[in-house]
Amino acid sequence: MRDPQKVLVISTDTEGTGVLATFLRACGMKAVFCESVRECRAALETGEVALVFCDSCVKDGDYREVVRLAAASRVHPPVVVTSRLDDTSQYLEAMRMGAFDFVARPFRRSEIEWIVQNATRKTLVAV
Repeated sequence: MRDPQKVLVISTDTEGTGVLATFLRACGMKAVFCESVRECRAALETGEVALVFCDSCVKDGDYREVVRLAAASRVHPPVVVTSRLDDTSQYLEAMRMGAFDFVARPFRRSEIEWIVQNATRKTLVAV
């Protein structure tokens, strides 16, 4: 049996990440958590991350840095920006920067399933 693909979740919101982790497990993915851009950089260097979910703001930066790090990494995992606000300007900026998607909380299982299915398909095609 194959190990589940790793999804890096960058957030300081334990309640929200718990819900997200449950949805990711249901999709056959394994959530790996960190709270900062620095920790994200280290996780991306392993080359084992298939997908990234990142809060719009984290301890030492924001999604902009995470999108750049993911694009520069060896495996280029898709980045999904998450936010407590449904902010159209933030959504547009994230998409222009190269984010795969933008999701406002609260998370909906069907939305997370769609993102995982399409983001991992894109990753498999790109590899």
